Amino acid sequence: MSVPPTHRSGHPPAVGTFTTELSVRFPDVDAAGIVYFAKAFDYAHLAWEELLGAGGLPLHEAIPGRPWILPLIHAEADYRRPMRFGERLRVEASLTDVGGSTVTLRYAVRGAEGELRATVTLVHCAVDKASARRIPLPEEVLAVLGRAGLSLPATA
Repeated sequence: MSVPPTHRSGHPPAVGTFTTELSVRFPDVDAAGIVYFAKAFDYAHLAWEELLGAGGLPLHEAIPGRPWILPLIHAEADYRRPMRFGERLRVEASLTDVGGSTVTLRYAVRGAEGELRATVTLVHCAVDKASARRIPLPEEVLAVLGRAGLSLPATA
């Protein structure tokens, strides 16, 4: 019998994904017509922005309208297959960790047929705007993620 993994917060892994689609644009590619590696981070952040909007907190309202911000403190990517100019891509966001002050999301970038092209992991940390110090993750953040379809499973 396997025991589900838990994270720093003591919560088991999240359930649900949020999906958005995009087209690879000309400015996204290098001279070989392949997506420049840093663009995978742009695609993940686009999904983050769409996810926040779907959860009822558009980023353009969250930044000026809250006493806290969620800057990135860690970013990493792995590349599986090239992405090319003109292709349609699907970016699937899933919540992979919730810590005391942090939220970690994994983004799977897939081609039109569902083949994995890249994975991006972004860790956001809750920070008080006035003091620039780490704060506990606002409950509003988890509520927004939940409204966008991402949540932690209920524990018994």
